[in-house]
Amino acid sequence: MSSFYRNLPSIGCEFPSLTPFPLLKSAVDEAETIMKSPRELLFFSALTAVSIASQGIFDVKKPTGQCAPISLMLLVVADSGERKTSSGNVFLDTVREFQREQDMAWEYKFKKWKTEEKIWEAKNKEIFKYIAKAVRQGVSSDHWEERAFEHEKEKPVRPRRFKVLYDDTTSEALMWGMFQDVPVAGLVSTEGDLRNKAFNDLSKQNSLWSGDPITVDRKTAESFELKGARLTVSFMTQPALFERYVHVNGEVLRGSGLWARFLVCQPISTQGYREINSSTVSWEHNKEFAYRIRGLLKQSMEVLETPGHVRQIIGFSPGAADLWVDVFNEIEWEIRRGGRFEGAGDLASKLADNFSRVAALLHVFEGNGDEISVGTLRFAIDFCTWCSDEFYRIFMPSRECEVNAKELLVWFKARRRRGFSNIRKNEILQYGPRGVRVKEKLDAALVELVEADDISIFKRDGAWFVDFFKVGCGY
Repeated sequence: MSSFYRNLPSIGCEFPSLTPFPLLKSAVDEAETIMKSPRELLFFSALTAVSIASQGIFDVKKPTGQCAPISLMLLVVADSGERKTSSGNVFLDTVREFQREQDMAWEYKFKKWKTEEKIWEAKNKEIFKYIAKAVRQGVSSDHWEERAFEHEKEKPVRPRRFKVLYDDTTSEALMWGMFQDVPVAGLVSTEGDLRNKAFNDLSKQNSLWSGDPITVDRKTAESFELKGARLTVSFMTQPALFERYVHVNGEVLRGSGLWARFLVCQPISTQGYREINSSTVSWEHNKEFAYRIRGLLKQSMEVLETPGHVRQIIGFSPGAADLWVDVFNEIEWEIRRGGRFEGAGDLASKLADNFSRVAALLHVFEGNGDEISVGTLRFAIDFCTWCSDEFYRIFMPSRECEVNAKELLVWFKARRRRGFSNIRKNEILQYGPRGVRVKEKLDAALVELVEADDISIFKRDGAWFVDFFKVGCGY
């Protein structure tokens, strides 16, 4: 089935260019040049920092009129040795440094508060002694009761800690931290085993992503309600750990809709191609990135310290709003049978929301005026749709025959570039990709390619041949 819309990029398109975002592009380019890490991995790391720093200040208003958080959920699956930790640190170190600075200031305030609280408690104890004495003597205790109420108003308030980064924590500890300190946080792990205790309560994770209020019931302490909270989630993990986790928990997470909220990728390894040269290393653009992140964090802290604070609303330009609506409708069309998102309605239903979030984050970070432009939204569409292709590859792996067919097609293309256009079937069994050196597997892969009209099969002098002349077109 084909739709009448044509705004989504084609399946399998390359990672989109960051050219429209000079500040971000310069920082990612610089890190890629120096660290030799996969570009996608570095961009996810940078986007994590932007989301954490911005989510407390802004919301995005979709063309439907609904306001939504700009917080993201991000997942990178990459092998050991891909420099996940160092790639994450290069962009998150500014957040950690800012938090350490605020912690130092908070520790002084906290110690002062503890002393004030002890003084208050001593006075409170004496007031109630007088009330008890009056009751025993049968005289009026009104004066001291009034004094007790007034004293209660003077109770020192615990200073709020600007803690925004959490790693290995429980769901309850995360929620309580966001309730008593600041209602924004980043749950981040760059070498993560996904069995993170904060993910035990999937409904709360979904509610945080949507910006809905959360009631936390506790057995040993008073329950509380968390309102207006914003949470960025960013995990980087190894394939073996990821596969083990998905094998045990995948159906539950997919069924809850949590995985569909994630932007995911499994970048191609750069190991073996990370040669360095003797040129002088400069982190000039990283410093500019850090300066911008620090400014957003400072603004976030000021906003959160303001009683009754209200987040700024980021909207779309008229052209961008029209594009968003067209793409939303295109996605809906492609959920139908035979469409691009058939069987992945959960993923498709969250795509347009993620378009809005990514576009708003990039708009805010680059400081591009009052409204999200068509160009910024265009990138967000291309990037999130690229992530949806990765989602299919990671969570909905192809059948074995499809995988073998793709590898065989690549093999045919390589031979076509060398001037060949056909080959005996028996030669493929001897020299072809390892996955098709078994007759049954080769036959299944060839059927896939014939049905896709990539090849044809013919018989000559009693032997079967594969004609792959067409796969050379455009090469």
